[in-house]
Amino acid sequence: MIESLSGIVLRTIKHNDTLMIADMLTQSHGRLSFLVPMSRSRRSAVRNVLFQPLSMLTFNAPIGKRGMSRISEVQPYSLYSTIPYDVYKSAIALYLSEFLCAVLREEGRNEPLFAYLDYALSWFDEAKEGYSDFHIVFLLQLTRFIGIFPNVEGARRGSFFDLAAGCVVNDRPAHNLYLSPDDTVNFIELLGVGFDSINRLSLNRKARREYLALINSYYSLHIPDFPLLRSAEVLRELFD
Repeated sequence: MIESLSGIVLRTIKHNDTLMIADMLTQSHGRLSFLVPMSRSRRSAVRNVLFQPLSMLTFNAPIGKRGMSRISEVQPYSLYSTIPYDVYKSAIALYLSEFLCAVLREEGRNEPLFAYLDYALSWFDEAKEGYSDFHIVFLLQLTRFIGIFPNVEGARRGSFFDLAAGCVVNDRPAHNLYLSPDDTVNFIELLGVGFDSINRLSLNRKARREYLALINSYYSLHIPDFPLLRSAEVLRELFD
């Protein structure tokens, strides 16, 4: 049965000379892969130019059939005004799309997650300043929706954050995957930052790189087979 769907583009891969594969996070069915005709014509019902990283689209596709369904009648349901045209925002979007591909590999229907991505990406597109740390806040808040949000309840002076256990502990862990008490305090403060208060961060280059490395380490400990992201170095070089 053909359904009308809303989805966020995670990535596209060339399938052959006439088709590409689009991995999408859909609102109603979670992550799915679709076949997309490779046409740049403005008259085409499916323009592959619309399938940029993290683009938000509405489209028609048969659901429930074997193999990948073919997309038809694609339209943007939220048209970005800055992300495709700003070099910094485009680099962040590319990094986050690769990150989401690695994290949401078998994601089923998760409407709170989809609503979060919709809100966060819309905020990012509309932001005129103060978005250099968007990806830091985005990835930390994402942990709430995929079941790995750090447990910092009960933290007190001198507590350590155990990265492997994902929680604060009172005694220094026997392994080396933990944050010092001072770093734990800073990490807890960072967890409390939302998009409405992102301006107060103003991280310098060193701090941004350290937090991004910390976030990658945390995800790699809690997401099986989390890969090395190729776009991470591009992002670091750009902000350097």
